[in-house]
Amino acid sequence: MTKQEKWHSIAAEAVIVCMEWKGVSHKPWHDVCFLVPTGGNPMTAQLQNTSLSGRATPSLAEESMYLDDLIHFYNVWKEFWQTWLRAYLQGKMLPRHTEQSVLQALHGPEARIPSPQKAYWHTLEASYHDILHRLQSSSEDTSKNCPYSALVPIMDAANLLEQQCFEEIVTFSKKLGEMDLLTNLPNRRRMEQDLAREQALIDRGATGFIAMIDVDHFKSLNDTYGHAVGDIVLREIARRLRFALRHYDGLYRYGGEEFLAIFPGLRKDCALLTVQRLCQKIAMDPFQATDGHPISITISIGIAPLASHMSPEGIVHIADAALYQAKQEGRNQARLIP
Repeated sequence: MTKQEKWHSIAAEAVIVCMEWKGVSHKPWHDVCFLVPTGGNPMTAQLQNTSLSGRATPSLAEESMYLDDLIHFYNVWKEFWQTWLRAYLQGKMLPRHTEQSVLQALHGPEARIPSPQKAYWHTLEASYHDILHRLQSSSEDTSKNCPYSALVPIMDAANLLEQQCFEEIVTFSKKLGEMDLLTNLPNRRRMEQDLAREQALIDRGATGFIAMIDVDHFKSLNDTYGHAVGDIVLREIARRLRFALRHYDGLYRYGGEEFLAIFPGLRKDCALLTVQRLCQKIAMDPFQATDGHPISITISIGIAPLASHMSPEGIVHIADAALYQAKQEGRNQARLIP
């Protein structure tokens, strides 16, 4: 199998995987106690018009569209490259308009490419235009009996472009597969991976805590205002919690109305204070229903220290027991089980 055929085969499998679906790398830890800010601008959520456009990171919808655009370009490029190669080997020249579909697939999505991916997309554009310039020069030389060996550098560049595009598709598909579509937080699958890495550090002497977070009376909220409002509340709670945490803390959608947080390097003497302030952060700004009626939303939290040579599942169970205790004692509070 030639290099080109190999990449076509691998890429075909990648596209299938992506269509079946269409990080948080380990962060440094320290032992400084932190306080969640309670002042600043109010973050009252308007349920009838909640917008998260102010986030520094793109939404999952934007990232999913980016993946669609990437797959589309990949397929259009492959078709164009194979068509050009056949024409070249037959001593023919393709009409200039045949490249328009590739140019449209490449430049059409420019305005909607998420900011973190713009640099990669510009690299993709530069690589394609370099190859296109070479293809045009080679096409003009077909009538001059140009040796096929002159085509080798172009084939290498084309294969490299295809390979890089394929790798980006696989990487981004994996990332989207680890994100929760509703809250734009990492999902439980990603949580299990990060928690296992954190536990490995704990076994080597590091410190840390995890917290189980549950929205109080969430079933009643859904029954009263409907599931659409419940979804908006979950998104806003996720946004507030993420805003309140340190940038290297982990926050995950655990399931339903539950979230899980990982606090690397958090000391025991400030662990409970930290999560109590998270409760305050949610309760201090009421949400508003579509009719303008304020809705009081609170959370309960159970927290437990990560322990050496104890399974992450066991620690989650302890934090869940602490959460149950917070619920039993009145909700809108945090409890720590040492």
